Parts: sequence; structure tokens; C-alpha cells
Amino acid sequence: MTSSYRSSLISHLVVQGKSPVINSVKELVGRDEWRWGTQRMTGAIKPYLKSSPNPDMRKLYYQMQIKSIEEGMTLVLGGGFAFVHTNYLNMQILVAAYYTDKIGYTPIHISTSKYPLFSGNSFGIRPGAPFLRRFRLTRQRLLEGGLMSFWTYDVMNTRKRQLRQEQLSNKQSSEIPNIIQAGGGQVVLGFQHLLGAFVVLALGSILACLSFVTETFGCFN
Repeated sequence: MTSSYRSSLISHLVVQGKSPVINSVKELVGRDEWRWGTQRMTGAIKPYLKSSPNPDMRKLYYQMQIKSIEEGMTLVLGGGFAFVHTNYLNMQILVAAYYTDKIGYTPIHISTSKYPLFSGNSFGIRPGAPFLRRFRLTRQRLLEGGLMSFWTYDVMNTRKRQLRQEQLSNKQSSEIPNIIQAGGGQVVLGFQHLLGAFVVLALGSILACLSFVTETFGCFN
């Protein structure tokens, strides 16, 4: 009876298999029949891809489709499409705010590979400034102490909560489709989904009790 109950419960909770995730440009361009797109390429991304010595980067550029964020994410939910964005933190906020349900599930995967489009931000300070050495030491301490990363992700998580609250308070006016609407009807498991498993459990308990009572009376007789 235990095996029967377990198999029934697993059959009710089983989920569809997922395709292998894509974590790099090489994996993306190597997928047959996959397409990809991005917003209008401005700034550093266009020369970075077009002039890259990496053939995978050039293939990514020449087969790139121009899509808005809303259109691109809708295609991602449909499968076989990847949306390329230059800001990793913005995509984290977007997915968490608009494409993640209340239990934390999202059908969107963000690749783990990051590609440096530019060297970074810089400060213009005149040579010989008396505060330059102290400024460098303070910046180095912030980096080594992990405060820069902490502040960055704290701001990101705060923005996620703000967008989620705005979405909950104004569902009807949201311009970006919600995961419940565009993600194939993802819902939280409720009692109605587990009813069959509980019925099997109840029947198994009844049969076990009857078997126990029968054996008990048989011993007395």
C-alpha cells in the first residue's frame, strides 16, 4: 500500500521535463532552429558583437532580430527564442517583478555567462589632488569588503518589491503580460490537484485497518 500511495502521489506531482538551459553565446548559436533578438542596438553592444574575433559573437550579431522587451519576452515564453539584454541587473528585476509567481517559480532562465562590453565607469580627478590617495583606499575597501555588491543587490531587491507591489495594486493596467496569462497557465498546487493522492491514502488506510482487524480476529479464533 505504501508503494501504491507513493506512486500515485508522484504521478500527481510530476512535472514535464525541461530542456537543457543555455548559459553562453556558443550554446545559443549552436542550437538548431533557435532565434534571438534584442532592443535596437546602440552604444557598445553593436561594435562589440560586429568586430568581435569570436565567430559565435559575429553569428549572434548578423542573425539578431530587433524586438521590444515586451515582444521579446513573449517570444521567450513561447520557446525557441532568446532575448539578449545588455543590463544583467535590469533583467533580474524584470523577470522577478513580472514573470515570477508568488511562490517564486519562473519559466525564464537567465544565462550565467556575462560578457564585458566596456571596461567600466571612471572618475575625472586632476593630478596631484590631495584626496586622491584616500579616495583610492576607500574605494578599494568598499570593493574588498563586498559593500559594492551588497548595495547593488539591495537596490535590485528593493526595486523588485516595489514593482511587485505596483503590479498587485494595478493588475489591469500592466503593459507587460503576467506569467499567469503568458506562461501557459502556471498555478499553485492546491487541494484539488492533490485530491486523488489523498483518496488513495484514505483507501489504503481503510484497507490496512480491515486487514489488521481480520488478522486480529483470526488469531483469537
